Amino acid sequence: MLRLIAFAALGSFLGGVVVAVVGAPGTGVAVAGASFTVLVFATVMTRVAGSLGGSVAASPKAVQQARDARRLGLARIDALRQTGTQINDQPLCDIDVTVQPLTGTAFATSLRTVVPLTAIPRFQPGAELEVAILLDGGPEVAFVDGELSPRDHDRLTVPPRRTVPLLPVEPHTRIVDGRRKGPLLGVGTKGRPLRLALFAVVAVAAAAVVVTPYRVAVAQTVDAVQDGHLRPDMRQPDLLAQAQEALIEEIGHDQVVSVAITQDLVRVDAPIRPGATATDRWTYSTGRVTHDGAATIQPTTAEEQLAWSDLALDQLWGLMESSAEQAGVPVDDASAVVRRSVDADINSETFGQPTSDPVISVGVGDDYGTTSFRYATDGTALEG
Repeated sequence: MLRLIAFAALGSFLGGVVVAVVGAPGTGVAVAGASFTVLVFATVMTRVAGSLGGSVAASPKAVQQARDARRLGLARIDALRQTGTQINDQPLCDIDVTVQPLTGTAFATSLRTVVPLTAIPRFQPGAELEVAILLDGGPEVAFVDGELSPRDHDRLTVPPRRTVPLLPVEPHTRIVDGRRKGPLLGVGTKGRPLRLALFAVVAVAAAAVVVTPYRVAVAQTVDAVQDGHLRPDMRQPDLLAQAQEALIEEIGHDQVVSVAITQDLVRVDAPIRPGATATDRWTYSTGRVTHDGAATIQPTTAEEQLAWSDLALDQLWGLMESSAEQAGVPVDDASAVVRRSVDADINSETFGQPTSDPVISVGVGDDYGTTSFRYATDGTALEG
């Protein structure tokens, strides 16, 4: 289970890294950080569990069942070796023992357990200790005290280790309800390909859960990299069309008051419904639409609205390149804003208000200044 958790955390971490790269600043960092913490913890615990491979998890219930069934015996310590691992500052040791049960034949085995530093003298070679035999025939045993009567103790003689069969303890086992149980997925070489396949599936699934909400941004980033760019450029016709479609779907209609376009995002002020003056702000970035609440500047009349279909935004990139060429600067951070121009008819009821024909305003520049160009929605250059 720890290994499944570790691989799930690995997948989540990788997914978080991907989201941090393709998503908005800060996105995915929390997921990656939390997943990395879980990954480290699960990996450490897996290593600890691996070092305990030769130990037998014996619950108090299993020991009591052995006592009740009088599966007791006398064990001689044949060797004590420290593994080099410490748990809670106490050494993990391998202990070779030879066991003579009250009933049945003797056997030899080796077990791995934590031996407190203060108890090491008790486990010196040659010492004889009482044990509970957890299953009939062994080899799983647990050290106990005071279970053998003096008479039983005196009549038991532990034979030399070389004269009895050696019964190895099956790694990573535990005793539950009188039965030997191993780990759910196993740890041996048998079945390893299937386990690795399962771990891979778990990691991929965890990564997919994290990345799926940003799948559009991932696809856009992959396409941009294939085209030789580090990130998607929202000013390109295909990406601008995706942004337009996503925004119309989220807003619920195609009426807008203004559209601002930069390399990283498309920001729209749109009425809450066609014909209303109450206006909200929406942003498309990293493949997602966010609703930013009420627009900073609210229009005074519904005539300020225009339809997406009236805007030839597929020409925008060409207009930016043309503007940059005229200004003698790179297109780099060129941006554009689309809104209606101000009504200049002094006799009009909407004089001074942005209710005339829509205008595409393109800004290009460098560190020394910005130059603006104005175009009609069909791409025709405008004076002024």
